[in-house]
Amino acid sequence: MRNPQSATPQSGAQAVDNRQSSEWRWVALAAIGVVLLSSLPYFVVGLTTPADLRFGGALVNPIDGQSYFAKMRQGYDGAWLFRLPFTATDDPDAFLFTYHIGLGHLARVIGLSLTAMYQLARVLGGWALLVTLYAWIARVFDSAADRRRAWLFVALTSGLGWMGIASSDVAIPESNTFFSILTNAHFAASTALMLILFMAALDGSWLRAALAAIGLAILQPFAPIAAFAALGMFLLLRWVRQPSHLTPLPQTIVTVVAGLSITPLMLYFFFAAQRDPILQGWAAQNFTPSPSPIEYLAGYGLMWLLTIPGARRALKRDRDVDLLLVAWVIASVLLLYAPFPLQRRFSLGLHIPIVLLAMMGLKSASVPSAAPLRGGSSRDASHNWRKWLRGVVFIVSLPTTLLLLIATSSAAIRPPDPRLFFSAHESAAFDWLRGNLPHDSVVLAAPETGLFLPAWADTRVVYGHPFETVDAENVRARVERFFAGSDDRSTLIQEYVVDYIFFGPREKRFGVPEVDWQTVFSVGDVTIYRAP
Repeated sequence: MRNPQSATPQSGAQAVDNRQSSEWRWVALAAIGVVLLSSLPYFVVGLTTPADLRFGGALVNPIDGQSYFAKMRQGYDGAWLFRLPFTATDDPDAFLFTYHIGLGHLARVIGLSLTAMYQLARVLGGWALLVTLYAWIARVFDSAADRRRAWLFVALTSGLGWMGIASSDVAIPESNTFFSILTNAHFAASTALMLILFMAALDGSWLRAALAAIGLAILQPFAPIAAFAALGMFLLLRWVRQPSHLTPLPQTIVTVVAGLSITPLMLYFFFAAQRDPILQGWAAQNFTPSPSPIEYLAGYGLMWLLTIPGARRALKRDRDVDLLLVAWVIASVLLLYAPFPLQRRFSLGLHIPIVLLAMMGLKSASVPSAAPLRGGSSRDASHNWRKWLRGVVFIVSLPTTLLLLIATSSAAIRPPDPRLFFSAHESAAFDWLRGNLPHDSVVLAAPETGLFLPAWADTRVVYGHPFETVDAENVRARVERFFAGSDDRSTLIQEYVVDYIFFGPREKRFGVPEVDWQTVFSVGDVTIYRAP
């Protein structure tokens, strides 16, 4: 069976340039608009944060957000080896999380704060994804109108989370394109690299595929698993549809070369975590299972229903890009419930093939037999019906995106989320710690304060993160008992070699300090004591 796409491979850029070069200008400007829209909550929160509070820089999933800032802080200090600053006993000894550490180095070199560098990386990553996305869509749809519609659907739509039901589009940022761009600096960039890898594989470009795979492994070490699972599924579908084709396909060679190019890197990540007991303890807690399949179905809303006829149309067209869309969905769905601790992470980018297949399903939607023609042709009736159906799907799929913007923009409304903000007095204490203590000093603080200290005070903590503090549940309970005074305080101080004790409003909710502790810094309701 002849495959038209593999016979005359054409890049997304060529597909657009051969028709209308102004499309690139349109998508470049439209991408800026979407990225600015995703930045609106950060502007609103920055302008509305009360004078007695400081914004922590992360609006979505602040627990992980602060861990990203802590990694950037290590790079800002000049380090390249990663350590777990949320664990008091860890030493730097592995090239892990190089992307965030590298952002810290870049922030120091160009003179930006960590938050400014992080937001710049988020904006650039989002823009790169949206432009790359259009190059991918150009392979799927022939007309400029279809391409622009598909791009807008991917860039702006979500699922049914706005209805108040349990839904992945409000709980799992990586499962949705706009939510990914809104959330952090690496989800969008990783998805863009996945698309570049896929396009390179279809084009038979092993060098471009290898470079994209290496970049993907550095940004998101688990993401290559999903990407190569999709490519493997694609090659399987190709073989099933063309079993007599015995000559190795160019895509097979490219996939193998790209996979081999990252094998040493992936093995290093694995063995680096296995040989270090501290990193082993962290990995054992780093567990993000997938929710119920119902939540994913709600998270993609009407798109799931349209994906079925879209997949049928894709298989009928028998083009490589269409088979890869189907393969991407199948592989991702299987991985979401594979026996792997990071199941939900495999939803990264899944929104893209689902929406594009749904758009193909909309194009093939048949007119209900009862639809009146009113003197028009059947072709007009089909066109009007599909236009109406497309409008309904877009309207139903847009409110969650608006809800995300509203919810994140209102973060500064009192009472503010304590994981998003710290007080002006706490900020002054963080500045003092950062300016007067060595980087490896251990500070004992309440769990909520410990979340901020590694990034903003540049210290280690006894407890600060549910994953990156080893033996987190036990350590958290001991820290809370310490501040409540219900345990022998000297035992915990000696065991974790604590240098200083932070006592602010979060700590005072548990209890009071010892009267004989030596004060080294005090401002407002925050006091820092030297550990006895």
